Amino acid sequence: MKSIPTDPLEVLRSARDTAHKIQELASKLTLPSDQRKALAENLALLVMPGEQLSALIDLADTFGPPHTQIEEIRETLAAQREVLEAMLEDTERINQKVERLATAAEQIAAAQAPLRALLTHFEKESEE
Repeated sequence: MKSIPTDPLEVLRSARDTAHKIQELASKLTLPSDQRKALAENLALLVMPGEQLSALIDLADTFGPPHTQIEEIRETLAAQREVLEAMLEDTERINQKVERLATAAEQIAAAQAPLRALLTHFEKESEE
């Protein structure tokens, strides 16, 4: 069990070391840069006398309520869904046009078959 330091300078050194360790851990978190920076700055203030309340308020403001972040994700997903639906509609329209072109190509080839056969027949006769 660690003893509680009685020397005021030792208390400040210990608080500083703790804040430094917390800042190192916070810097390793996968957060947006503005939130990571605010977390590191405000965690350091949490160990300073008289700064705890304002640091907690700043942290709460930085991260905001989770429902706000979830709502932003929902809005992003809805926008992406709209884009994907529009792309699907475009793909269906293009697919229908390609199918019509394929059908037309088959009809043209079928219509040209007798003419090709006739031309091939005349070509063979002219060679003989």
